[in-house]
Amino acid sequence: MASKVHTSTATALPDIDERLSRYEWERMNIPDLTGKTALVTGGNDGLGFEICLGLAKKNAHVFLTARNPEKGKEATEAINSSLGTNNVEFMPLDVGSFEEVRAFVKEFKAKKQPLNILINNAGIHVPGGDAPEESGQHTPEGFEVTLGTNYFGPLLLTQLLLPILKENAPARIVNQGSPIEQLSGGVYWDDLKGENKHSSDMQVYGTSKLYNIMVAKALNERLKGTGVEAFSAHPGISSSSIFNKTDKTKPLGAAVSALNVFAGQPVERGASPLLYAAASPDLDGKGGAFIGGPVGALAVIANLDQFKDRETFTSDAKHLEDCLRLYDESLKLIQPGLKGMD
Repeated sequence: MASKVHTSTATALPDIDERLSRYEWERMNIPDLTGKTALVTGGNDGLGFEICLGLAKKNAHVFLTARNPEKGKEATEAINSSLGTNNVEFMPLDVGSFEEVRAFVKEFKAKKQPLNILINNAGIHVPGGDAPEESGQHTPEGFEVTLGTNYFGPLLLTQLLLPILKENAPARIVNQGSPIEQLSGGVYWDDLKGENKHSSDMQVYGTSKLYNIMVAKALNERLKGTGVEAFSAHPGISSSSIFNKTDKTKPLGAAVSALNVFAGQPVERGASPLLYAAASPDLDGKGGAFIGGPVGALAVIANLDQFKDRETFTSDAKHLEDCLRLYDESLKLIQPGLKGMD
């Protein structure tokens, strides 16, 4: 069972050595990251927290973002106190709001910080439980809430940070994918915003993850020659706190949550493929890869042999021309968020 993310008023993780031992350090082959700067969205708990911890352990300067300032600051203090460093710095960010993404980028630019690694981890999963969202909601920009939070907001953030990533190349972008992409049904070309979706169900979640995978491939193609590479990676079935925010009245939401109880791996191990994609020299020149365990109908195999480039279950993502089309059409939809930004 995964150790729980620290949430008390104490600033150190009592199980730090045990937690760090569960990362697959040998398989990841991550070098010392002194002098490198990373930005991780949704870093206050779950996989994002573990990704921040792993990067900070390797001496990267990590910007941990979260939409809840109290939880974000607490997570930042917990990592710094446990490692005995000040490698982690908190910044508030709600990727589901274009206004907040734009404000965040302006604040980040004002810090005059480099950026070598961007990990788009933040997301929601069949909102319910103790999630602030409700199924069927839309973002202020009119995107279905899961698509807006998991895909369009992170895409806007990525586009606005691209100049800094290029300036500090070699650099990497990592989008979080999921084996659930196989439930997406493919790209909804006539409704990319999800305006006609009245339920934030597992299919919509799978669609958001499919889009993340496809756009990572497209981004990598468009960024060739810049020194910036884009990847997607998935954590398999991991015992993440995201399941506390899942609507278990929906059959698939309940089924995946139950699967997590019986077959979920520790979040530290689930974070390892994303860390590998973000920083391992093994992947130099291999941008566009989708890193993780096997993707298929038997979900539990997604936790096996997690460090390979996988072919997606969904056919759309297998065709670069479709990935490029999705990227281009998505850029048109987020254009209002790009206007007026240097």
